[in-house]
Amino acid sequence: ITKLQSGCRGQAAPPFKQLLCPRPTGAVKGKKIMNKVTKVLFIIYSFIFVALIGFLIYINFFDSKIDFISNRHLVVLIFAFLLGIVKVLTKNQNKHNLNFYKKVYSHIIKDSFSENKKQLTQFLKAVKFYNDNKFSKALELLSDLESECNTNSEKYSVYLFEALIHSDSENDDEAIEIYENMINHGIADSRVFSNLLNIYKEKGDFEKAYDAGIQAIHTDPKNCNAYNNFAYFLFSDGNYEEAEEYAKKALEIKNNFVESITLLYLIYTIEGRSKEAETFERKAVSNGRSKKELEEILEYYIGESKR
Repeated sequence: ITKLQSGCRGQAAPPFKQLLCPRPTGAVKGKKIMNKVTKVLFIIYSFIFVALIGFLIYINFFDSKIDFISNRHLVVLIFAFLLGIVKVLTKNQNKHNLNFYKKVYSHIIKDSFSENKKQLTQFLKAVKFYNDNKFSKALELLSDLESECNTNSEKYSVYLFEALIHSDSENDDEAIEIYENMINHGIADSRVFSNLLNIYKEKGDFEKAYDAGIQAIHTDPKNCNAYNNFAYFLFSDGNYEEAEEYAKKALEIKNNFVESITLLYLIYTIEGRSKEAETFERKAVSNGRSKKELEEILEYYIGESKR
């Protein structure tokens, strides 16, 4: 699951950069699964719908003497069951979509709004709007939820998505304000600091970006994404030695982390360390990268370094 890269405006997103709050790709285009109740309702409605159409055809073409029900009443019944089928399918699709986002973002949502289904539904609708790039609608729902937040988990979930929306809308100052507010209230985690790193980097404030990267690691020393994000930042700033150090630390936590493996491949290739580059090229391929992808990533960063 990847997120559209925020903070890479007007240029291609870094091919291996991974933000810590991923946005699912093709979230609701896959197979839709009906629950048992919906399946039963769909089957019943469909059976009655087909039976009514058959009965209408029968009395009009084969037995016109049947007079206990008129054609008009039959047409009304047929239309009513057709609407029923559409409602069942539509309700199922929407429910599946929201459940999908609940599952995808479970590591963020956790137990937020678990005691209030209405509020949880509102929050998940906001998340869905965010993923559909309907930012104003998402912000409206999230803003209404702010006063309803009773736990730090709920505040964290609402504020994080508000910040992400502002960041993706290029309203960096608003995003920073929300993240700083989360820090001041003690509800910031590694993800918050790592996203701040990306925003400050895009604004050209490298000192604050560096500090945010360090804070992301200190907040959660076992988060390989925090090390990888910081390593990427150092690499993009031309600090290959430190970038190598933090990429290796990410691999100490997760030895098959292809993002950090790819970064080390880039560093060794650019520095002309051919044996190490070949080793990490093989590791990257064995962990899901194709050679073509690696070539494209390398071309991207060589192009960046010449700017």
